[in-house]
Amino acid sequence: MTSSTMHGAMSRSFWRIGLGVHLAVVTAISIVAYLGLLPDASRILPRYDLPGHLVFIGVIAFFLDGALDFRPLLPGKPRLAWLRLAPVIVVGLAGIEELVQSFSPYRSPSILDFTCDTVGVVLFSWLARRLETRREAKRGKT
Repeated sequence: MTSSTMHGAMSRSFWRIGLGVHLAVVTAISIVAYLGLLPDASRILPRYDLPGHLVFIGVIAFFLDGALDFRPLLPGKPRLAWLRLAPVIVVGLAGIEELVQSFSPYRSPSILDFTCDTVGVVLFSWLARRLETRREAKRGKT
């Protein structure tokens, strides 16, 4: 195994393991919320959940984008190379999850929550690509 092949395998492991661990955390939080077991801090701090939407959903996009090797949504369309598959998947699933909340007595759908999800996806996907570009540049120098 060459050095670059080994480094590529380590990079893929970082993205995949990170995605698995983070999905486990987000799934656990979601289950607790759907069971109505999350403490209600809204009286003390209104809209306290918005930063959580931005970060937790954004980090899913961060790791999924890397795990999918930053695959473009439309391969062969260089002008649309900035539009990648993972962020579109995560935003779509976040939208579906917001709609599903209508069926829960403990949750309520919110366009503001979805907006924070989307901002988090854009921010963290950009960050993931930037990190990978820097890692590739560093690899090229050594």
